[in-house]
Amino acid sequence: MTSPNGSIPSAEVTEYEARGYLVIDDLLPADHISGLRARMEAIAAGDAAGFAAGDIELEPGSNAIRKINRCAQNDPLFRAHAEDCRILDIVESLIGPDIKLYDSQCFMKPPGGVEKPYHQDSAYFCIEPTDLVTCWTALDDVTLENGCMWVIPGSHRTGLLEHADWELGGRVDKQVPDTQLDRAKEAPIVMPAGGSSFHHSVLLHRSGANHTDQPRRGLAVHYMSAKSRWTNAAAPKPGYALLRGQEYPDCV
Repeated sequence: MTSPNGSIPSAEVTEYEARGYLVIDDLLPADHISGLRARMEAIAAGDAAGFAAGDIELEPGSNAIRKINRCAQNDPLFRAHAEDCRILDIVESLIGPDIKLYDSQCFMKPPGGVEKPYHQDSAYFCIEPTDLVTCWTALDDVTLENGCMWVIPGSHRTGLLEHADWELGGRVDKQVPDTQLDRAKEAPIVMPAGGSSFHHSVLLHRSGANHTDQPRRGLAVHYMSAKSRWTNAAAPKPGYALLRGQEYPDCV
């Protein structure tokens, strides 16, 4: 639960710091979720103005949409979600008052949608320090059967691990090899539509396959401190939108 001023109790901040994630089941109301779901469905049906072809990813070996990238950067409804004070107040409790939008994705997880192996988000992010936080909002009820996220609590404190290639149906991605994992400690994150989980960008997490006949849709927004630094010297520093607080010279 959140407090009257929108922040979260210090005990929940302590929980996040210890476990690397926090789950709030009732963060967003039904009308907010139904609007996001409708826009997601419209984009999947072809109403994708503002999105580049590369922003739409398909399931391996299928024409079903797996993921819609850069949704908050390309669409005003998703941008409004990323700026929602109910989310930003919690993010501020976790990473401080100066917040920028790093990235965002809609995960469609259609019926038969494949798993995503264990990984750490910061393996993809050229940002230091590696203490970004992701708000993952459920647009459908998330269950064990339809491919919920699994995490290894406390794994964000072990640092960034080496990732190997993961290939499935011509799709090449990243995964942490099983030899580096302690699956005995893993825990599922199940929650109703409208719930949100907040997880650290170094937390080990995965998602299962969808074994149901309905989609398991989720919207992930990645937030970073405005004090963050761009670390990829081989590429130009992108511009990241300031959502709250102030800019800092020489930071992203």
